[in-house]
Amino acid sequence: MPQMKLQKLTYIADGWNLAIAGVPLVDAQPEAWDNGPVFRSIWNRLRDLGSARGKIRDYDGSTPTAALTDEERAVIQHVWNKYGLKSARELSDLTHQPNTPWSRAYYDRGRNAVIPNEDIRAHYLALAQAGRVPA
Repeated sequence: MPQMKLQKLTYIADGWNLAIAGVPLVDAQPEAWDNGPVFRSIWNRLRDLGSARGKIRDYDGSTPTAALTDEERAVIQHVWNKYGLKSARELSDLTHQPNTPWSRAYYDRGRNAVIPNEDIRAHYLALAQAGRVPA
């Protein structure tokens, strides 16, 4: 999976978890980069892979795992089911829509600005209340 797609799916899952559980899935906050929301810590970890595909390995050679609750796993599964077949570009287009947390951070605070969790949560709560799917 290209890093751009991984970044967008991570952002969307993080947003839905913020809306549902009130807490983020990721320990870092996303930034408003040119191609959409990016978690710098993930980008730093994967940047040397370029477009290479394959399993991500931890520094000791093992496959990393995350300690997730059943609810967090359900959110991730739901996001994968809804968005997993979309291309990286399609996901980026969703996050670039007007009045999204990315667009407000990017255009109001500037390139690479942190996207506040409060904005992300409010956005996904509004989507949930409207019964909509877009990111």
